[in-house]
Amino acid sequence: MRFEPYLGHQPDPAASVTETTPAFSGSGGEYFRIWIVNLLLTIATFGIYSAWAKTRRLQYFYRNTQLAGASFDFLGDPKAILRGRIVAVVLVATYQYAFGFSFEAGVATVCVLAAALPFMMRSALRFRLSNTVYRGLPFGFGGSLGGAYLVYLPAIMLLLVPSVLVVWIPTHHWAMLGFLLFFFWPVMHGAMKRYQHRHLMYGDQAAQFGLTKGRLARPYLKMIGLFFVSMIVLVIVVAVAAGLAVGVSIALSGKHAAGANINQTMIGVFVGIASGAAAYLSFLLCGLYVAVRMDNLAWSATSFPGVQITSRMRVRSYLWLQAKNVLLTIATLGLYRPFAVVRTWKYRLAHMELHAPDGFEQATLHAARPAAAAVGDGAADFLGVDLSW
Repeated sequence: MRFEPYLGHQPDPAASVTETTPAFSGSGGEYFRIWIVNLLLTIATFGIYSAWAKTRRLQYFYRNTQLAGASFDFLGDPKAILRGRIVAVVLVATYQYAFGFSFEAGVATVCVLAAALPFMMRSALRFRLSNTVYRGLPFGFGGSLGGAYLVYLPAIMLLLVPSVLVVWIPTHHWAMLGFLLFFFWPVMHGAMKRYQHRHLMYGDQAAQFGLTKGRLARPYLKMIGLFFVSMIVLVIVVAVAAGLAVGVSIALSGKHAAGANINQTMIGVFVGIASGAAAYLSFLLCGLYVAVRMDNLAWSATSFPGVQITSRMRVRSYLWLQAKNVLLTIATLGLYRPFAVVRTWKYRLAHMELHAPDGFEQATLHAARPAAAAVGDGAADFLGVDLSW
């Protein structure tokens, strides 16, 4: 008989870890191979393979994301995602063409969308989270269906009502007042974020979330100031472009009239393109600012029993990252896209910290598999729309 030397108790490394940052072990080159195959198969199957492509993408990113010595995983069924996407495409296509048949058909379609979308969005959250696994336990979403209608229905109506008014009374100036409803968007966005984070679950453990929807909407107030600054820059850009146009026009005034007219037309086009590009960049700047600030607020206010999450993304570095991603994606005709996705994923993980005073092993021991996960959620399995958030 052979005896092995006694080495003593070997503790789990995760048991002594009290603070950690998620890490990603994948690379842009690896994901590029997955991305190009997904793209070609999606095109070849007229979009049908997109559900399988989404599953492969999530599995790659989750399985290469480590936290305290363990990786995540995604177990979703691509067929469920495909069914949900077919339903979503049919609803959106019906909305696009319904008003072309009649106003009544358009209104009926809007009512169907308003009734269906909150249910589908809640189902998508449940599907995505219940199929995300860490240390053998699934995440989950415990938000009620009534709560989904309270937070999503106003936002959906906000997007649909102005277009209905424009179709209904296109020549009346009151139709444009429907767009004033967008001033309520910050509070609605805050309510959706709160609903999403407040009802997160890990196993049978519910998340704690202490922020109000008003607090989550505060980044929009700062965004207004940022928007005005960007608009000032836009006006300066347009003024400079217009000045250049006038200068060139004066320089060409002594030449052939037809040639001068052609050059003035080209200059006008240049001014229009410059103005449009500046306005678009201003919109992106404000949107990214709000996204970073709201994500930091929401994740830093989210905790599970024994685990506190902190998000510390910086607006300036995130904007610079996205600017480089966009420029390189354009320069490579889209081929840099998978590398950009990996860089963004790594950035978000690098700026997230998780604190577990008693160690992550002890924190996960508190959680158990929820009873619903054993039998499955029929609605979540069927409507695997998987709306990213």
